[in-house]
Amino acid sequence: MKKTITIFFSLLLLGFTQSIKAQNTDELPKLRIYSSFSYNRPMQNMSKYEYGFGVYSNVDYNFNKYLAARLDIGWNDFSGPETSYIDQNGNVHTEHPNMSVWDFTAGLRAMAGPAYIEARGGYYTGVDSWGYVPAIGIVFWKLDLQASYNIVGDKEWATIRLGYYF
Repeated sequence: MKKTITIFFSLLLLGFTQSIKAQNTDELPKLRIYSSFSYNRPMQNMSKYEYGFGVYSNVDYNFNKYLAARLDIGWNDFSGPETSYIDQNGNVHTEHPNMSVWDFTAGLRAMAGPAYIEARGGYYTGVDSWGYVPAIGIVFWKLDLQASYNIVGDKEWATIRLGYYF
């Protein structure tokens, strides 16, 4: 599944970037700064976590109306259900799985009108690994709605993110 998603997004990005021509960028500012919030759904071997939330600072640099660079710095917090158990001495212990992940990613975004595809890569603390993120999204008004799949070391999670451009 991981390879299929990666190949699909890589080929799509390659197709978009091959058709890029220099364009007048009057309608897009060169630099766009925004903040975003995300809901994360743990996948694969992150089954002890039920959900995650994230907060990001994002910067887009538009080369033209078809291609942009994106830099993301974000914090994600994953939580799982509270479980209790009794040890050999009869003491009750309660556990609540939690994992915080800071991510620092950068990549390219290919746009087709308001829709785009994106490929980012970077480093993730908390998982202590490098990872990559294929994504699709749509920009309308000052909002950026994105769906992505994070593949970081042996951890994976799907994300829905909503951003607001300043």
